[in-house]
Amino acid sequence: MSKNEKSLNWSNWALKIGKCFALEQLHPDALVWLQRPETKSVLVACSGGPDSVAVLCALWAHAKKLHIKLIVGHYNHRWRASKSDEDAHFVATMADDLGCEFIGGVRPEDQPACTETSARVLRMEFLRTEARLHNCQCIIFGHQLDDILELQLQRLVRGVGSQGLAAPRAVHIFNVGPVHLRPLLNLRAALIRDSLNAIDAPTCEDATNLDTTIARNGLRHTIIPQLSQIVDRDASVGAARSRQLLEEESSALDTLAREQFATAYSGADYLDRVGLRSAPRALTRRALVAWLASHDLVECLSASGLEQLLDVVVSSKTKHSMSAGPAFIKISAEQISIASALVNSSINPISNSALTVEGLVYLPNGARLSRSAVIIDSQLRDLVFSGAVNPNFEAYLGLDHDTSLQVRGWLPGDRYTPIGAPGSKKLKDWFIDRKISKMERNQLPVVTIAHKGIVWVPGLPPAKEFRITKQTIQALRLTYQTSDPI
Repeated sequence: MSKNEKSLNWSNWALKIGKCFALEQLHPDALVWLQRPETKSVLVACSGGPDSVAVLCALWAHAKKLHIKLIVGHYNHRWRASKSDEDAHFVATMADDLGCEFIGGVRPEDQPACTETSARVLRMEFLRTEARLHNCQCIIFGHQLDDILELQLQRLVRGVGSQGLAAPRAVHIFNVGPVHLRPLLNLRAALIRDSLNAIDAPTCEDATNLDTTIARNGLRHTIIPQLSQIVDRDASVGAARSRQLLEEESSALDTLAREQFATAYSGADYLDRVGLRSAPRALTRRALVAWLASHDLVECLSASGLEQLLDVVVSSKTKHSMSAGPAFIKISAEQISIASALVNSSINPISNSALTVEGLVYLPNGARLSRSAVIIDSQLRDLVFSGAVNPNFEAYLGLDHDTSLQVRGWLPGDRYTPIGAPGSKKLKDWFIDRKISKMERNQLPVVTIAHKGIVWVPGLPPAKEFRITKQTIQALRLTYQTSDPI
């Protein structure tokens, strides 16, 4: 009989874990929020892995002192068939033994095949929805210190500013929704795992965590250890220090931006361009993001789109306009305003254009769509088959190099079958399933082949008809280049 099959006594293990991680060992910023009188209930995200088990048990052991109610949430993404079901059962049993309410979510059958990124999106949607429904003031995550450098390296490659590199934060406050807390963010992964092993506490082990073809695993098991060896110091500790400094600096810039551009944060109809031009670019960028967010337009511009807007704002141009989802941003010599909105949300600003061989298409939201021919070797094939390719930004297609591709906006009657889907469905329904807003739909390019239908839409897997197979040697790589605004 395995450890996980034994008769479990989680209250006993939790008390022991509580002794291993006393309240004063938890991250002080997270602890402040847990001790607030307003914090009555928290939703603990628990996968069953060591970190999430540790944070759940530690908080359970200290719940009376903190005067909080714990609710346990687990999302079954069904990546690993029966193993995923076993993990869900493990967490449900643990919650029941601890006397905590358990809330389980399962990826729907009609959802396209998950990647690491899409699985995370679905999980976060589940957690935030359940937290609101159960009146939880906070969502608890088990991230620890070693997670910081992994995330920083991933974001450095994408290209982000101080706000992006300051993640994951011990306390992450959103305009709407519960606060995200990470009480173990100051603790090493090895310490957490050793503490659990010392008391023989069971956890779920995900075999895919050892698969180094997955980007994060490759960083964790290969790149970061090599980096620490090369620089002859613990790179993760340095990254944690950098994260803290970046958070402080990012918060300071946010404060200055709020003070200097109060109208941008108040949802005003227009902004004073003269003031924006004279301010440091970092403050101007934050003011523009805040102003766009107040009009529900910030997600309609990619990183490059935002930089284009910023370039125009600080330039000598006296007149300019650009689209942002269903609206137009109008720039005059004195001010910036929302000029007009598209009355019909089905109107699509993306005009039909050819995506030529080694070509590039610029989109109205500032994003770029490109194609290139690639050789599918065993390493790349394994990467594609593992689901590690992020469909938000990249797709590999079993098509010839000279295949004629077209780019257009979506049409109401569009339908296709993404890889992993049980059958064909209208593109509109896929958008609804993935909670892609009407504004976002109008900005997403639809890649097609004449008389053969849709090939790919960023955010969804490529069409099943054009998937990479074991026999594929040459393929097409499509890249949708965009990233977080800041």
